[in-house]
Amino acid sequence: MWLKLQRAATLLVGGGALAGAAAGAGFADASHMTRTFRRMFGLTPGALARAATAFKTGAPSGAMM
Repeated sequence: MWLKLQRAATLLVGGGALAGAAAGAGFADASHMTRTFRRMFGLTPGALARAATAFKTGAPSGAMM
């Protein structure tokens, strides 16, 4: 499961879509990936993707969520 989560996170941080990251990491669907992310990390994959985008663009930290 950790390897799947790591792969999905890598795809998301690289700019991939949720559905594509879920499929690329081997999850059944984006909902399954989202539930697993929230359970394991306490945040959704979308929140991770927004944080990565904000970091890359230098947006203020308040703009992440």
